[in-house]
Amino acid sequence: MLHPKYFIAEHSFSIQYMQRKGFTEMNAPHVHEGYELYYLLSGERTYFINQSVYTAEKGSMIIINPHDLHRTSSTEVQEFERILINFSHNFIEPLLECSHYRLLPFPEHQNFIAFSLREQAAVEHLLMEMKKECKLKKEGHEDVVRALLFQLLFTIYRSLAGGGRNQTRPLHPMDEKISEIASYINGSFQETMTLNGLAGQFYISPSYLSRVFKKVTGFHLQEYIRHIRIREAKKRLRDTDEKILDIAADTGFKHISHFNKVFKEIVGIPPLQYRKKSRDI
Repeated sequence: MLHPKYFIAEHSFSIQYMQRKGFTEMNAPHVHEGYELYYLLSGERTYFINQSVYTAEKGSMIIINPHDLHRTSSTEVQEFERILINFSHNFIEPLLECSHYRLLPFPEHQNFIAFSLREQAAVEHLLMEMKKECKLKKEGHEDVVRALLFQLLFTIYRSLAGGGRNQTRPLHPMDEKISEIASYINGSFQETMTLNGLAGQFYISPSYLSRVFKKVTGFHLQEYIRHIRIREAKKRLRDTDEKILDIAADTGFKHISHFNKVFKEIVGIPPLQYRKKSRDI
């Protein structure tokens, strides 16, 4: 059962409840310019984020930073309920500026939280109140939602800082192997990598690696390598004044023409235009 997605503040915040039965998965992994919070009310989901695989269960939350590459799919338990929040940094920034705590961005490589029963009740109350405010849109609803989100971010911060459980149950050996390979790719994207080379390095057959990597991540192997390289290139275009030629070489592209072509295929605009656009925000 799909319920409406509610948008407020010129689409800088949205929330949606969903209940689904049967096998479902994203057609392809994707990234956002903003943050995403995925809370599971019941059932199970598998999440692939950047280089890691997680199994989310009731009472757990997946937290996604801007530009995190992610994809979700079914487990053997194919019925689930979830609430999904997307928000921009600008939406919550007025309250972040008043805080002495660094609530955003979320800590790197800490994309999963399994809340305690007490925390689950508090989190679900905040989520339902946000959904109600967005649906009814009474006077001051944007400020109320902003305050509720700020409280939720503090709940996440306290759970992570307090050493709460941030690991899923043990992974299937296949998922664990793919996480290991994806982690290696993330740390070695400058190097030349081939299917046969990686298969030999991790002691599995090329055909098995090709098939299983696509099943777990949603990417063909070389497609994933290109996305990781372009993600790093985007970061350098946003955050540095390096020459585009140098960025291309440092992210594993031997020819600037190939870099420009792949960048536009993935991002939708050329590198120079992306740099200008990112600095106009």
